[in-house]
Amino acid sequence: AGFLARSRSHPVRTADVPFPPHPRDPFAQILGLTLAEMSILLLPLDVANRAACTESIVLSACNFALPMELLWYAVYMAMFVMMVAIVPFTLFYYEQDHDMSAWGKTVSSGWWIGGTVTVLALILGLCYGFLGYVDFPVTTLTSGLAPLGAPALDAAHKCIAPDSFASNGVSDGLACDANGGVPTETWSVRTSFPVYVIAVGSVLSWVLFICFGGVGIFAIPIDLVKSFLGRPKKVIAKSEYIRIAGKVAEQTKAVMADAREVQREERGTGKTRKTRRALAEINKRLVQLEEDELILQKMYPQGEDRDASWTVTVMGYYASLGGGVVCGIVSILWMLHIGLYMFPDPPQTPFLNRFFVDLDAAFGLLGTGAFALFCLYLIMCVIKGNVKLGFRLLLWTVYPMRLGNTLMSAFLFNVNLIMLSSLAVIQFCAKAFDGYAAETSVSDIFGQEIENLRGLGAIFRENVLLYIFFGVACLSAIVLGTDEVKASRQPRRNLDSM
Repeated sequence: AGFLARSRSHPVRTADVPFPPHPRDPFAQILGLTLAEMSILLLPLDVANRAACTESIVLSACNFALPMELLWYAVYMAMFVMMVAIVPFTLFYYEQDHDMSAWGKTVSSGWWIGGTVTVLALILGLCYGFLGYVDFPVTTLTSGLAPLGAPALDAAHKCIAPDSFASNGVSDGLACDANGGVPTETWSVRTSFPVYVIAVGSVLSWVLFICFGGVGIFAIPIDLVKSFLGRPKKVIAKSEYIRIAGKVAEQTKAVMADAREVQREERGTGKTRKTRRALAEINKRLVQLEEDELILQKMYPQGEDRDASWTVTVMGYYASLGGGVVCGIVSILWMLHIGLYMFPDPPQTPFLNRFFVDLDAAFGLLGTGAFALFCLYLIMCVIKGNVKLGFRLLLWTVYPMRLGNTLMSAFLFNVNLIMLSSLAVIQFCAKAFDGYAAETSVSDIFGQEIENLRGLGAIFRENVLLYIFFGVACLSAIVLGTDEVKASRQPRRNLDSM
């Protein structure tokens, strides 16, 4: 979390955010990212905690090492406090007029947060009051009684029909056979408020997970391999470095001159389609110049030991290639698991569930460790999709994240999105690995209560969101792959020819 914060944060105006443990690491964003990642790691902890009791012992008789259900609720409530209060407060504080005093910023941010929390509490309270019930389908089965040796026992296959003994064993009753046409009733029970908050948050979380995770699951391996293919091939001399740096500086001055010209035109005519198109082109040129600067710095290593620096750079690119291959395999395994285990009813194969069980049979921690890595990979896909896609309103990106140039307000906003997305990641993993993570506390929360929640349960029970995620992931793989093929056919920009 700290590395991501330092690599993305803008170096200017980051020290005035409240409670910073590091001038460029505000407390809110570090804690938010840590909570998002640690909540995913609660899944393998829950599985290991369930393994404390053998399968022959019922759950009610187990003496677990950890109260996992309470831990899940505690983590979820901490994340909601972060998303609703702490991160927004820091964001509002940072966006205040810098001429205001610290007390004035605190009071103004407090009013904004107070209003936001009040509105959310009213909405959640009303929804919980009217819809906060779990509707369980219940089938009532009734069995009759008969003495040993009676004809009713000889004719019974599964149980004794309720009126069989009274009628001397002649009966067509079906009330004791769940498959014999017994009607199903609905048993409604009030759910707890934390579970209802988790369910409402999960719906919003799935929207973000579909967008960010669907894009990131293939963007990670594609971008890692792309980084290796576009690596600098050689070290340049100092004179060449000075010459290319001068060219980059000249192009930067030209871009700035064009930007000032567009600004003068905007002051005269206002924002028009022509000026918006010109600003978009200027922004594209600036991004290209930033990439040229990064490549130039890698082609001419700085410091006392340039050879060692270049060796580390080359090793980093080969590590990127290896990571891209591994991530590509993991992404394909995820898609196969969805298609073979989660979509069919009954599943065609346990697939990754069986893989984890076999690893546990070989060595106790292997299965749990692999399970944790597969779950943690999804939250990394969400972060990658958030960085690559951003939060879009129609065609406009709100609070984009850029390497070394992300403002603190943008970072705080996106940290909130990542924390919210982690709810869907946990629910997705609990459903995907319900064979391996059976009878855990998280499976009880998401499997029994939320899937039968009134008004929202059908969305999760019928896998509607899962189908959309699978479609978005396949579409993103096609689009990203097509874009890379088109880019490879175009002449590559060469700094040596500048």
